Amino acid sequence: MLKSKQDLSNREQIIDAASQLAGWGLLPATSGNLSMRNDQAITITVSGKHKAHLTTEDFLEIDLEGKAIDSSGKKPSAETLLHTQLYKFFPETQAVFHVHSPASVIISKYLGANKELRLENYELLKALSGIETHAHIEVLPIFANTQNIRLLAEEVKQFLQVKSDIHAYLIEGHGLYSWGRSAAEVVRQIEALEVLMNCELELIKLNKGIH
Repeated sequence: MLKSKQDLSNREQIIDAASQLAGWGLLPATSGNLSMRNDQAITITVSGKHKAHLTTEDFLEIDLEGKAIDSSGKKPSAETLLHTQLYKFFPETQAVFHVHSPASVIISKYLGANKELRLENYELLKALSGIETHAHIEVLPIFANTQNIRLLAEEVKQFLQVKSDIHAYLIEGHGLYSWGRSAAEVVRQIEALEVLMNCELELIKLNKGIH
C-alpha cells in the first residue's frame, strides 16, 4: 500500500522531491540543497551528495541557528543559513529548496546582481502560492554570488524586510531559492518559475534577433 505524503518522513519527502527536480535537470552533479522542518528540527541535505541519488543517511538535523543537533558529525550544506533565515522570516514555511538550473543561472548572469527579474502577465503565475490571476508581477531579486554566506543572508534579509510577497530569489550565476508550506508546493513553484524563466530567455533572444 502506497504511503500518503502525510505518512512520509521529511527525509523521504525530500528524496522524492530531489529525484523529481534532478529528473528535470535542475540539480546537476552535487549542486543544490534541500530542507524541511518539523516542530523539533530542520532536516537538511549534507554537503557533497548528488541529489538524484540521496538516501535517508544523506541528511542531518539542525536548529534554527543552523547548528547540528545530532551526533552524526556530518557536514551541512554551506548555505544552511539561507535556509534557516527563510524559516525564521516566514514561520509558515515547511520546505526550502535550492536548485542550480541552467535557466536560473543564465538569466541571473544576463541581468546581473542587484537587479530584478520581473515576470508579468503569464497564466502560469497562478501556480505560485496565493496568486489567482495572470495580472500579477512576480519579482525575483538577484543577489551577488559570494562565499560569505552571512553577508548574503543579510542582503536577503534586508530585501525581505522591504518586500516579502515573493516566492523565490536568484543568486547570480548560481541558482534559485524557493520556499513554501510543503515539499509539493515548492516543487510546483520551481517548475512554474523554470518554465517562465525559459520563456523570458526566448523573448530576450527574439528581441535581440538571436537565431
